[in-house]
Amino acid sequence: MNALEHQLDYPFKDLLPEPGEAHEVAPGVFWLRMPLPFALDHINLWLLRDRIDGQDGWTVVDCGIASDAIRQNWEKVFDTVLDGLPVLRVIVTHCH
Repeated sequence: MNALEHQLDYPFKDLLPEPGEAHEVAPGVFWLRMPLPFALDHINLWLLRDRIDGQDGWTVVDCGIASDAIRQNWEKVFDTVLDGLPVLRVIVTHCH
């Protein structure tokens, strides 16, 4: 962990989503964290309840890197968080 990270104030205190889990931070807005094999050891991702052309589903904001661990965590999210609704779109804010 970066030493400067201890100076940050987190609104959810020590509540951090485990890989493959999501925390609702506002109605229809879910926070996920996925592991990374770098010095920065995680990435924050977002699920947004959405509706496009009358179809209920989800928008994913960022998705992590291509790795077996992240794929397994996404499978868990699909099985336990998405309520059987489809991903309607993926928004990518940056690439690695």
